[in-house]
Parts: sequence; structure tokens; C-alpha cells
Amino acid sequence: MGVGLCGKMMNSEDVVPPLAANMSAAFKKVCGAIGATDPALTELIVIRIVELAKDGVYDIDELSSRSLSSLKLAG
Repeated sequence: MGVGLCGKMMNSEDVVPPLAANMSAAFKKVCGAIGATDPALTELIVIRIVELAKDGVYDIDELSSRSLSSLKLAG
């Protein structure tokens, strides 16, 4: 997950290194699970992970599963 895209959605002081690492790991996990390579889809994944983190979800597995669930509902 690029810092540039994440930085546009959250203030840099909002993302501490462990959270950023968890968000990145969740992003990779979700993209791997669905084979996401399309930039529009990967951006949706980033947006969802950032929204979840803003809501206080920090666990990699929780970020991943909730992101996948929301993508399935949207699709």
C-alpha cells in the first residue's frame, strides 16, 4: 500500500508504524486472496482498509476479512 495514497486519506500523525504495517499486510492479504491487480480495485481496497483503521480496527486478520466482506457486498 503506497504511503502517498494512504497519506491522502489519513493524516500522517494518525498512522503509527505498527498500524501502517498491519494495514499494508492486510492490503497484501486481500489483494492476494482475490488476485487484485486492477488499480481501481486496489484503490477500493485501500479506501476500505483506511476506513476500518479510522474506526479502530487494527488487527491484520480483522482488516482483511472485513475488507473482503465489504468487497463481496459491493460486487
